[in-house]
Amino acid sequence: MALGVYGLPRYTSDIDLLAEKKHWLKIAPLMEGLGYQCYQKSDFFAQFDSELGVYGKVDFMFVSTEDGRNILKRRVLVEDEVFGRIPVIQPSDYIILKLMAIANNPDRSIKDESDLSGFLDLHKNNLLPEHFDVLHVDRILLFADRFGLRELINKYLSINNSPSEGSHNL
Repeated sequence: MALGVYGLPRYTSDIDLLAEKKHWLKIAPLMEGLGYQCYQKSDFFAQFDSELGVYGKVDFMFVSTEDGRNILKRRVLVEDEVFGRIPVIQPSDYIILKLMAIANNPDRSIKDESDLSGFLDLHKNNLLPEHFDVLHVDRILLFADRFGLRELINKYLSINNSPSEGSHNL
């Protein structure tokens, strides 16, 4: 859904949400009240589906680290015609989460790399809405190194300049 808010809508069969792990005890009964059942849960994520599978799946990724909480703090409230005011993560954080998804499940790499490529095309053509921050390439590269994906992200990034603030125009 974030891609759609950034300006690149694509079909998806689920909704991915980010939440602090401490909110699990509130999330589970809320989702059950909406007609969903949790079919897979770990310390890091929970996956929900409706009884007949008609509402679409909802996946929660839980953050419990300072890095994860910072992603939530940096989010932007965006006004959407359909959903109203929705929180959307910053583009740099979207890229970091995509890299983490690739590191966690390389079988999804083609789909996630396609999302990265499409997003970076939007960015390079200055088509992102103004209420989002510029890309923080230094932070992206830090996480790419943590996930062992520096070579992969370098394939998609072409850095034209390097301001001292750690932000780059691509």
